[in-house]
Amino acid sequence: MDLINTLESQNEKRPLKRAMSGFEVEMHILKSNGSMSYKGFDLVQKVKKKYPEVDVVKECGKNMLELGCYPDINSYNPALEIINSIEKVIEVAKENKLIIFPFSTYPGLIKTKLTPDTSGKYELQKKIFGKEKFSLATKVVGFHHHYAFPKGVFDYNKKELKLLLDSKLKRSLINSYNLEIAIDPILSLLTQSSPFFEGEILAKNSRILVYRGGKKLKYPGLYDKLQTLGALPPYKQTATDLISSLKLREKKWAELVKKVDSKIDFRKIYPYNLDISWNPVKINKHGTLEQRGLDINYMSTILGVSALIKFTLKKIQRDFIEVIPSDKGITNSFKIKEGIMFIPPQTYIRKKLQKASAYEGFANKELYEYTKRFYRLAKSLCPEVYKPLLKKVESMIKKKRSLSDEMLTLARRKKWVNKKGKIPPIHTKKFARYYSEKFEKDLIETKQIVEEIITTHKNIKQTTNDN
Repeated sequence: MDLINTLESQNEKRPLKRAMSGFEVEMHILKSNGSMSYKGFDLVQKVKKKYPEVDVVKECGKNMLELGCYPDINSYNPALEIINSIEKVIEVAKENKLIIFPFSTYPGLIKTKLTPDTSGKYELQKKIFGKEKFSLATKVVGFHHHYAFPKGVFDYNKKELKLLLDSKLKRSLINSYNLEIAIDPILSLLTQSSPFFEGEILAKNSRILVYRGGKKLKYPGLYDKLQTLGALPPYKQTATDLISSLKLREKKWAELVKKVDSKIDFRKIYPYNLDISWNPVKINKHGTLEQRGLDINYMSTILGVSALIKFTLKKIQRDFIEVIPSDKGITNSFKIKEGIMFIPPQTYIRKKLQKASAYEGFANKELYEYTKRFYRLAKSLCPEVYKPLLKKVESMIKKKRSLSDEMLTLARRKKWVNKKGKIPPIHTKKFARYYSEKFEKDLIETKQIVEEIITTHKNIKQTTNDN
């Protein structure tokens, strides 16, 4: 999605280590009674007409839409922009007797109705993945966090990475990339909002299973047989390794396209190499490191987690911290000493903690301790002015309760879910309406926090200038 259509020009002008971040949020669209709606594409058009400034775009399913915001150095600017955009979508939705459900899986059944698409992307993906597999893409939504590359490592004309030799900036990119992979199970734990899928309890984070799939997760998800394109990638040791993996992915895609229809010129549909990737950690064609592995959640949680990501990456890039996979990283992860941070081996992350995050959540002791270590580091790097955004996340860690845990507890207490773990349609509607209303309340409260941060930051700036 082209949310960062101004990043190229901004990035070329920025100093060596300015930290820019931006967001994308996806959401389901429901009827006012809580049942699934398929008017997402129509709602996008109506929002664009009333509020042309809102960066709202269609998604593959008619039950979905996506919002983006412009990247900025000050995290509160994209935060306020995305909140304002969501408020406008809610307003237009209500005018059309619709509500939004910004959580990663709808608890009930979803029919697959593809959005009209003149580019041919959706039809091509349906041919490659198969109709049934591709239908899974219309049943899950998420949150994407973007963080700008170090200056000089990306070619904005060709929209590809530069192969720099003996460059600290090149190492900084690899260190950032590997860190994002290492914290993926933590981020998916803190944002999980998808305990139900297709009318029954599936996992604490059902979206991970449904979207990524594969042997490591023991689930036949969308990318089950095409892990190169959609699974959590392995660490990379060098920029050469990273660029080689991107070319390998492009080659695999070309083979798949040729297999389903040799007459298709996929370059007309996907003009850039970096278009061909749906992995949880992605090198984006706009010059950002994109973390795609998070559930969509309350904005208080999303912005809190975003602050943890941003200020950790900022530390790595600004101080050229070397992020080293090691056995030491299993029990001594995220401590920075003499310019080095240890992270666990990739097998530990991809085979063990990723699966634990999906199925067990906070109940897994190793994942819980791992999450606490990362949080301690990230909180220490977060400026005081932003720490009010961390309260929801900190409370979650202390209580060992994610939103998925809360959702399951409520559904069982209200007897919306039966002993077999199924949730009947009459109760999916109640569940959806309840959490849609809670999201709106949280949105208002979070906006107040962001506005207070902006005021505090401006006051600090003014005081500094006066002195």
